Amino acid sequence: MRMRDEEEKEKLRQLYDTYRNIMYIAACRILKDPQRAEDAVHDSFIAISRNLSKIDDIGSLKTASYCIKAAKNTAINLMKKSFNEIPSFMNDEDILYEENVLDMICTKENYRIVVDSVMKLDEKYRDVLSLYYFNELTVPEIADLLSRKEGTVKQQLARGRHKLINMIEKEMQ
Repeated sequence: MRMRDEEEKEKLRQLYDTYRNIMYIAACRILKDPQRAEDAVHDSFIAISRNLSKIDDIGSLKTASYCIKAAKNTAINLMKKSFNEIPSFMNDEDILYEENVLDMICTKENYRIVVDSVMKLDEKYRDVLSLYYFNELTVPEIADLLSRKEGTVKQQLARGRHKLINMIEKEMQ
């Protein structure tokens, strides 16, 4: 085997060891089924293995976010696939969904404003807010991932929210 293949195998093993648990949790939240969540993580690592060259620092927040997003997207795709296998009929949930389409469009615009504002924050606030709101991790999960105390993460979330609200209020004026 070539040296490059060995390096890629080792890189994938390190990614797996580092992120498999958090990816499993993210997939499980979506699928609500441990077996299907394991399948989603497995499929995610197959996809990640095809893009190993794009990953530089295994321990970076960017890599963590990429792996979590891969698991979430794979889980969503698995969920959609199972929905497509079941015939759907118009029900109360569908009607409610259609009534809220305009609300969702407005929310999308607000979402872009929030994302842009979060990205302007200092790194310590940006990291915890991104992981908490965009990747939907819990405080203990964030603390573990960033090697910080839970109290520190809670404090950074609170301060980050405050800074974010001030920033958005200024932009809206």
